[in-house]
Amino acid sequence: MLLFHVDDAGRWPNLLANVRNAQTAAPERTLRVIANGQAPMSLWAKGHWRREIEERISAGVRVDFCENSLRNLGLDPDDRPLGSQLVAAGIIAIADAQGAGALYIKP
Repeated sequence: MLLFHVDDAGRWPNLLANVRNAQTAAPERTLRVIANGQAPMSLWAKGHWRREIEERISAGVRVDFCENSLRNLGLDPDDRPLGSQLVAAGIIAIADAQGAGALYIKP
């Protein structure tokens, strides 16, 4: 599994480009995105990045948002992108995924 970590609201274009490229180059790979810190803010607006992440989810990418980050940012978890999931603590989800053999990528 390739594990993409994003914690900065301005890093979505790089992350999305990396995910698209990975899906094209290795469609058999499992891809997962974990967003924490300030990153979720950009996807609560219903703009281009949100539409694209929903397209990536529809294409099989797992996208998780940190509940702690959402709470700290005052974002309603029910407004998250369609098909995305919640994890209690992003950093624990990252550590668990790496412990299970995921390859960590931070665009």
